[in-house]
Amino acid sequence: MWPVLASRGKHMSQINLQKLIDEHRQKPSVIMTKRLIFHGFPGFDIYNISHAFTFKGKTYIAGRVEKRDSEISTSVIFEQIGPYDYQMTKWQMSNLQDPFVELIDGQVLLGGTEIYPDEKGLITSWRTVFYHGPDFDHLRKIILAPVKMKDVRIAKGRQYYVMSRPQGGVAAYGKIGFQAADRLEDITTEFIEKSPLIKDLFDDKVWGGANQILILRNGLLGVLGHVAIMSEGNVRHYYGMTFAFDPATGKRTEMKIIAEKRDFGVSEYKREDLIDVIFVGGIVRHNDKTASLYTGLSDAEGHVALIEDPFLEYEKLEGIYE
Repeated sequence: MWPVLASRGKHMSQINLQKLIDEHRQKPSVIMTKRLIFHGFPGFDIYNISHAFTFKGKTYIAGRVEKRDSEISTSVIFEQIGPYDYQMTKWQMSNLQDPFVELIDGQVLLGGTEIYPDEKGLITSWRTVFYHGPDFDHLRKIILAPVKMKDVRIAKGRQYYVMSRPQGGVAAYGKIGFQAADRLEDITTEFIEKSPLIKDLFDDKVWGGANQILILRNGLLGVLGHVAIMSEGNVRHYYGMTFAFDPATGKRTEMKIIAEKRDFGVSEYKREDLIDVIFVGGIVRHNDKTASLYTGLSDAEGHVALIEDPFLEYEKLEGIYE
C-alpha cells in the first residue's frame, strides 16, 4: 500500500487511484522488460521515446535527447540495428521534447512538445506541435496546440480523432478533451482549445493525458495514457493506463493501470522527485495477445516491456453506453 495515498482516507482521489494500483499489482500484466540502447550521443540521456514503427522497410524510434542536468532537448529519429539497439540518424529537431510518430495514409505525422527557452536558457513556454510530410526529409509544421498544452494526440479512423490536455480552471492539473475533425486542416489551435473534456476521468487531485490513440477493430478508440499524482515534497508518481472511448457516444470504459515504475526495477533518474515516473510513449500490438509498451523511465532511460495486450477486452464491446 502506498502510504501517501492511503493516508488520505475519504479525501482520496475520487477515481480511487490506489484501488487501480492494487488491482494492477494483484494481477500484473508485464511479462518482461528490457532497457533500450541508443548509439550516437555519449554523455546524453535518451528517454520518453515513441513506439517502434516501420517506415519504408526500416524500423525506427523517436527519442528525447538531453543532458542529465538540462531540459533543453533535441528529438532524434533512431534506426534499429539490433533487437534492442538503435543508432542515431540525421533526422533531428532541436527544442522538441517527448516525440511521437504516427503513420497516416503512408505519410509521417510527427509531434512533440516544442519548448521556448529565454536568453538564459530557461524554458518559459511550450506547446504540442505536429509535423507532416511524405518522409522525414520533407516535414512541415502544420498544427500548433494552445500555448502550454502538452499531450495532444491525433489518430485517423472514420475521422481524425483529437485528444487534448488543457490545464487550469475546470481542467485543474490536466484532463483529456476530445473532438473529431474531417480533415487535418480543420485541426487548428482554436479547435484543440475548444475540445470538450471527457467527463469524470480525473478529479482535481489526479491528472493525466493521452499518449497514443489506437483505432480498435470494433471502431472504438483504445487510449494509451498516463495518470499521475503528486505526493509530499512535490514527488511525482506516474502510471501507464488505458481505457476505451466510443467516439459515437462520447462514453468510455473504466480506466485501468497497465504498468508502473516498479515493474521495471531500478533505473537511473534525472532527479529524486522523478524516480517514480513512467512515461508511456506508445504501444505496438502483436498477434499472440501480447503487446510491446515503449516507455521512458525517471526522465533518464528508454525501455520496452512485453505485456498482455490491454486492448483485447475492449474489442469485445459493441459500443459504450450509459
